[in-house]
Amino acid sequence: MNIHIKSILGALSFSVLLYSKSFGLNLVLLSIIVFLILLSVRKERPVPWPYICAYLFAAIMVFMDPTSYKIFIYFMCFFVLMGKSITSKASLYLSGLIGIVNMIIASILKFSEREKNPKKQEKRWSKRTTDTIKGILLAAIVLVPFTLLYQNANPIFSNLIGSINLSFISIPWLFFTLLGYICFLHIIAPYHPKELIKLDAQQSNDLNPPKEPFSIPTLEKLRSQQTLGSIIFLSLNVLLLFFLTTDFIYLYKSVEISNSGHSQAVHEGVYALMFSIVCAILIILYFFRGDLNFYKGNGRIKSLTYIWVALNIILVVFTWYKNHQYVEALGFTYKRIGVFVYLLLTLIGLITTYLKVAQVRSFIFLLRANSIVAFYCLIISASIPWDKAITWYNIEHIENPDLDYLIGLGNTNSQQLYHYSIENDALITSYQKQRIEEKAKTFITAQNERTWQEYTYYQLANSRQK
Repeated sequence: MNIHIKSILGALSFSVLLYSKSFGLNLVLLSIIVFLILLSVRKERPVPWPYICAYLFAAIMVFMDPTSYKIFIYFMCFFVLMGKSITSKASLYLSGLIGIVNMIIASILKFSEREKNPKKQEKRWSKRTTDTIKGILLAAIVLVPFTLLYQNANPIFSNLIGSINLSFISIPWLFFTLLGYICFLHIIAPYHPKELIKLDAQQSNDLNPPKEPFSIPTLEKLRSQQTLGSIIFLSLNVLLLFFLTTDFIYLYKSVEISNSGHSQAVHEGVYALMFSIVCAILIILYFFRGDLNFYKGNGRIKSLTYIWVALNIILVVFTWYKNHQYVEALGFTYKRIGVFVYLLLTLIGLITTYLKVAQVRSFIFLLRANSIVAFYCLIISASIPWDKAITWYNIEHIENPDLDYLIGLGNTNSQQLYHYSIENDALITSYQKQRIEEKAKTFITAQNERTWQEYTYYQLANSRQK
């Protein structure tokens, strides 16, 4: 089937499913269409199955719980999939970039490339197809003035033409359908940034040792770097060790503190983590960027680097424990969950930084390893209905949950809050009860007004109950 016919069919489905609609079942159906299109071109471009699965999984998660966060994960998976469908060998972060650029300006880039290389232009249209398209366009142009002339000549014909209702065709709808056509055209016939892909393939995960022995000036320079780096890492280790000692004393005393004090302690720990990890990575990348990795006298600076990484891991554990205490006392919020996620990613970053030094890896290794880990962590996190999970934990495990915060979350937790307000009527104010009832009504009304394209798991569960 011609790529333009496929693109037109895709554009029509794109318009039917998404125009003036919120997200739900339509993203699942659209994802299946994209999957089938990628299958249809598998002879030219191998299907990246792991990323297809991630993309379909993200679509299902949006259907289950259509929050802004999960919609973001869905589009992230889509752009990565587009990049991987063009070249499966590209790094993950580069695949995402290729996917974004391809969906936006692939046609412009391909046109520019053909203009620069006119001899390489492929003949995509047969003469018969070209003549047919020209004929259709000319006929459409000619029909308009003749129709106007015939309308003036015959009142019956004029009434017949006037009775045709084309109000369903709107300018925004036409532009939206055109956008769908461009998107599907770029999926079927993408732009291949060959030079960028080639450059990425040339970047090794390992640093290459020098082919010749170090000269005397080079050895002097490496000794200087070794001394300078050792002093810096020793100073940072002493500072961090002192900080950890005071942190341990604070945790050991288990002093009763106010909510604001506890919050400040947790966030100060996170800020310290952010600063120390950024410093660690930048300093390590600077000193271990080249020949120092292969200098035989680098044992001291390596040992101090390993100590630095180990102390930062201890700082991660201490901060995790403080945040855990905070959650036990006051319940979950998105900020507190964010702290846990950041600590996990920080721990992984520290491990990859250690591997970079121990195994003489390159900066590209850090980018590739950490981007893969972050990608799959985000996908896994999309499987959790966060608003419902936060609400469930707080009303089940916290004696006096912050109802104002829970009411301020998305509407998906409205039924949980409604049941809680009925069961604990004496514990909530009349204003809070009113807000909960309004939130529940708004949620139910919005769900009942959804069209079939916007259906979510809520409609499926409701139909079963009925």
